[in-house]
Formats: sequence, structure tokens, C-alpha cells
Amino acid sequence: MKIAYFDCFAGISGDMTLGALIDAGLQPKDLEEKLQELKIGKFTLNCRKIKKHGISATKVDVILEDKNSCHRTLRDIEEIIGQSRLSDYVKETSLKIFRRLAEAEARVHRTTVEEVHFHEVGAVDAIIDVVGAVIGLETMGVEKILASPLHVGTGFTSSMHGTIPVPAPATVELTRHVPVYSRGINQELVTPTGAAIITALAQGFGPLPPMRIEEIGYGAGERDLEIPNLLRLFIGQPAGEDESRTSHLDGRKGHQEVALMLEANLDDMNPEFYDHIMDRLFEKGALDVFLTRVQMKKNRPGVMISVLSPYSKYQELVQVLLEETTTIGVRRYEVIKKNLPYDFVEVETEWGPVRVKVARAPGGTLNVAPEYEECRQIALQQGIPIKVVYDLVKNKAYALLKKK
Repeated sequence: MKIAYFDCFAGISGDMTLGALIDAGLQPKDLEEKLQELKIGKFTLNCRKIKKHGISATKVDVILEDKNSCHRTLRDIEEIIGQSRLSDYVKETSLKIFRRLAEAEARVHRTTVEEVHFHEVGAVDAIIDVVGAVIGLETMGVEKILASPLHVGTGFTSSMHGTIPVPAPATVELTRHVPVYSRGINQELVTPTGAAIITALAQGFGPLPPMRIEEIGYGAGERDLEIPNLLRLFIGQPAGEDESRTSHLDGRKGHQEVALMLEANLDDMNPEFYDHIMDRLFEKGALDVFLTRVQMKKNRPGVMISVLSPYSKYQELVQVLLEETTTIGVRRYEVIKKNLPYDFVEVETEWGPVRVKVARAPGGTLNVAPEYEECRQIALQQGIPIKVVYDLVKNKAYALLKKK
């Protein structure tokens, strides 16, 4: 599985994203040819090598034949992208990014998505930045995208609405629930377009994951700063996976990601509520939920509920905990979650097919787990103990895997 890691130590913008992809090996002519599918007038991509603090990078500028600015609505952009002959993935992903932009602008200006008129982000070069970034990732075969925390900058910048603070209000909306920071650099480092691209595409934000780096790209920003004004891109394979050992498994590769652990201590809640609360947490996107017995102040016995949450879901999960339990506070902290590669195989039994999850440890040891609900249904229908069903399915799975 090819992964891309965006190292946003100097922020991210649309043109920096294109520059990093081209610097990492994307062919500008191929990109420009595909972008011509968009009916937005004549343009060319000017790609040149420059240096920032001695580091070679690619700077991309969009040269427009028609210099007149154009303010577009989301519907206008949906028509431009939808009427193109680009792949379904490129169209759907690009529209996802622009919808996030429209939703952010609508919240900032207290209006509706339909009434939002894009200014900077509706211009032709911004459309090229967004769609070009998605085309580039698809062309390079990237299957998973991760990113560092975002360095946003500080100070003030100019916009169509006048002077606004940095990070821009739309950028702040787009980076809700994403780790951001500032080192006091008095410039806008993360633009709304860059924020929309990375928050829509990245599946996690955190340190560089274990990977075998195959390509490195640097995309240059416009200004010269006290730090290299570059977006660094790593493209490669997850480290520590033996592809020959997992070649018969078609699906989910192991990976490492940063998640949030949410915790609350409870000593005065009806224990019958836990089943309902756990169901709601899983519905809202929890990766795991578990209960631990604890001894609380004044020696009261209690229960700690722990919820493993993706960054993008933690606000909703905190709301469930505050609404559904008796807690008046929720703790959260970062954890690193390591997953083994796994997939499902189907085992034929006398009662019909049963799915089995198969995970493989780095040394090759198999972890085999029949699907509980399917085993439970068979046990109820056949009137036999569930352990009999479970053991039979597990043994058949091992026999099937040995043949492969």
C-alpha cells in the first residue's frame, strides 16, 4: 500500500501541494493535460526549480490567459468538475474538498452553503490547485494520506473582505479537531485551500509513521521566511510488512496512526445505561470502547469508560459522553495505535458460510477470529453451544489458510 505523508512544518497551500507532488515525480505535462478537461479557460503550469535555505524545491505558478477574476458559487464549481471527463475518484474527491470550503465559509459569514460566493478559492488557479492535487495523488498511486500537525503562522493578512487575522477564519473552521501550532512566524502559512485539501484527504495527523521512503518532494511557497518555506512530501510503503507473507490477503494493511483516548470516571450512573451508551459511541465513529473498574475518591467503587477516537470524531464522542452519562468532565490524550494487517476469509460449514478475520503478526503468527454475530446466529438457529460453532469455524479457517 503506497502512503503519502505531508510534513507541514511551514504550513500548506494549494500551489505548495502541487509543487511537492511534481518534485516527487509527478509529470507536469501529464498533469496539465488532465487539467485541460476542466472548462475554465486557457492556462499553463509554470514549474521551476528554486531554493529555500539551500534546499532545492519546485515552485508552481498557474499562468492564466484571462486575467479577470471570477467569483463562483459551489454550484458553479460542481458543474465545472462534474462535466469533465476526469475519473470518478478525482471528481468526487475534488468536490468533497470544495464542499468543505463552502461549509467553512458559510459558518464564518453566517450564511448558507448555496449563498457562499468564493473569492480567492473560487479563482481558476485555486480550482487547478485542488483538482490537480487529487489528480496527482491518484496518478502516483497513493492509497493512504497522513500529515504532520499544521504550522499555521500568526499575525494578519489581506483578503477580499479586508484585513483578517492569521490563521484566517475559514482556515480555523477547516482545522477544527486537527492538531495545529504556531512558532510566531508573522505570515499566513496554512491557506484555506491548503487546509481544505489536507483535512479532507488525510486519514490521520501525527509524527512520521514507520515507512520505507521511496520518493521525496519539496513544494515551495511564495515568500522567503526565517524557516524554509516548503511543504515536504514523503511517498513510500509502510515499514515492517513482509508482502510475500500477506499476498493471499487482499485487504487491509497494517499501519500506525495517532488517535485520541477519551476517559471519564463514573460512580453514580445506572449500570444498565452502558449498553445504550456504547452503541451510541460506536455509531458516532468510536474505534473502541471499554470499561475498567476503579476505586474513586472517598473509596467509592466506580467505572472508567474509555473511548478510542479518531481526531475527526472526538468532539461528537465527547458530546455523547456528556449527554448520556453522569460525568461532568472528559479527559483526552494522544495515543499511538498500531494495527496488524488483516483481511477476511470465508469458511464453508455444514450451516453455511461464516466470515473469519485473519491478522498476521510480523513474525508470521496468525490471529484467527470467527465473526461472533454469525457464530451466535448459527448457535441460536441450530440449538448448539456457541463454543462448538466457534471452534469448528476456527479449525476450518486454519485448514484453509494452510492450503494457501
